[in-house]
Amino acid sequence: MSAKPPLRVGFIGSGFIAHFHLQALTGVRNVEVTGGYSPTPARREAFAEAVARLDLGTCTAHPSLEALLQAGDVDAVWILSPNHTRLDAMEVIAAEVEAGRSTVRAVACEKPLARTLKEARAMLALVERAGLNHGYLENQVFASAVTRGKEIIWRR
Repeated sequence: MSAKPPLRVGFIGSGFIAHFHLQALTGVRNVEVTGGYSPTPARREAFAEAVARLDLGTCTAHPSLEALLQAGDVDAVWILSPNHTRLDAMEVIAAEVEAGRSTVRAVACEKPLARTLKEARAMLALVERAGLNHGYLENQVFASAVTRGKEIIWRR
């Protein structure tokens, strides 16, 4: 049996939550962070340096979201940018994939998915139209307190 190639992840956003995800990825096998995009040059460079420091791969700090998506060394993207930018980012991702300019196969979005139900539906429609695998980066859904609260509410 041959080893599977690593999952190559690109990060959209380089703030606090992005660094939190980097720390979490240090405990995940067979993953590399190969790209990062932030509109702020110093922040995207610092992010790439953090990836190297944590030994998570060789990360390119991309000057645009399109450059990240077109790089050819990104299999999946994590949307970790501020809430008000997420739908715009998803529109760019879908457009690049649908036009054949990106080989990205999957997208995951940090909570909240969107600011409104309308935006959340638009996010889902875009990702499905582009044929991307997708996920939601939520770590509290199965926390015991949340699970117990749900049980109580649904019993009524």
